[in-house]
Amino acid sequence: MLYVSGSNDVARGALRVHPDGSTSPIRIGQRMRLEQTQLEGVARKIQMDAEHCMLLAVPHGRDSYDFVQQQNSLRNGIINYLIMKQAAGIVNVSAPGTHQPAYVVHIFPPCDFANENLARISPDLLHRVAEISYLLVVIATC
Repeated sequence: MLYVSGSNDVARGALRVHPDGSTSPIRIGQRMRLEQTQLEGVARKIQMDAEHCMLLAVPHGRDSYDFVQQQNSLRNGIINYLIMKQAAGIVNVSAPGTHQPAYVVHIFPPCDFANENLARISPDLLHRVAEISYLLVVIATC
């Protein structure tokens, strides 16, 4: 994932790194409709740097074959599903040692919301990823 904006501390809190350098997988447990009323809450969090971290998940590979495989898996799996459902994936992340939600991870497919925010924050990055599969990941504090 590439850092786009916001607080690195928010990302570190939600995507914990284990002592061996690995991270725990996150599993989408809910969907959020890509409707204006739903998106307004995320947009408000994005306005506060300390309350969010925006990342861009892109395919990466050891060679061009591996890159194409990852891109196809990303597109044919999660991206097409989220676009078909007109939704973003939602993951609630608890604070360490508790069951209390501390962060909400929003996983957006390429859509108006993702493109508008990337165009506003990093137009060059949007231009570079326009032809590949990507997910916009917005981590917000609860």
